[in-house]
Amino acid sequence: MTDISRLPLPSYTRSYINHLGVINKSPNTQKAYAQELHLFFNFLCQYISDFPSSPTSLTLDHINQIQHNDIEAYLCWALTNRNNGVRALARKQAVIRSFYHYLLREDLVSKDITLKLIPIHLGQKAPKALEPEQIADLVDILETGSGLSKGQLKYHTYTEKRDFAIFITFIGTGLRLTELYSLNLQNIDFNKGCFFVTRKGNKETNIYFNSEVATAIQDYIKNERQRYLVKESDALFLSIQGNRMSKRAIQDLIKKYMTILKKQGHNTEGFSAHKLRSTFATLLLRETDNLAIVQDALGHADPRTTRIYAKVLDEQLKRAADYIKFR
Repeated sequence: MTDISRLPLPSYTRSYINHLGVINKSPNTQKAYAQELHLFFNFLCQYISDFPSSPTSLTLDHINQIQHNDIEAYLCWALTNRNNGVRALARKQAVIRSFYHYLLREDLVSKDITLKLIPIHLGQKAPKALEPEQIADLVDILETGSGLSKGQLKYHTYTEKRDFAIFITFIGTGLRLTELYSLNLQNIDFNKGCFFVTRKGNKETNIYFNSEVATAIQDYIKNERQRYLVKESDALFLSIQGNRMSKRAIQDLIKKYMTILKKQGHNTEGFSAHKLRSTFATLLLRETDNLAIVQDALGHADPRTTRIYAKVLDEQLKRAADYIKFR
């Protein structure tokens, strides 16, 4: 993602981005908001005839001239010219709303024109999640290499414990991709059965795991991780080159095994790290019948975000996280 300092933005916009950091928005969120505003300002500079050509020249007087229909024109442009879907448009609208709330609070604009915008509501879709039989077949592939091509099998025998530990950790804890990628050896407490992670909003928390997750990680650390070590590294999951596995490498790993699972007749189209997180949430809700537990385990600030997992339940809900089974 682009460095914020390299984006041509007005000074008051940089103050807003700093404000996001003060209220505990993550660096990734700050960068995403800065990029969205940069795109918005670029559009305005082209769309409004008497505006300057560069966003850095936009003064607060220019901002006070903007009307709500200018914002709607921008969203229409994003829909038509950038093929943005409803979620992307809703995000753009939310960033602009947040920006104007800040400007009004700081007395930098005379009114909040975003109040006239019609909110873009997202329909809640039931999240995709692996079913128990799909998890069982996935575990079989990871453990035995069944279904792998000759070339894949050669690679698999070198990384099978790492790959198995990654999938089991995703499904058994509900970690986000960034959280799993960031795990270090010192983040693990096997005695307490938990990871120490920093979640969205820079919230430090313990993420608990069961004995199957613990066994998979310990097996990887003891019997495979050392072969990747080229130099000292605190990272839990290493690439063959001895570096921390990149997010892209983890995503590619998931895609590879989901493709193999698909060839065995399972519908795994579009499965990603987030879908594995959804699988954890669905399993946990089935076992506990307690949305509050799932909300806390996932680190959701808003219970409405967690409630979508109730849509996928199709059996009597039972008890606690330790009862999640992988086979």
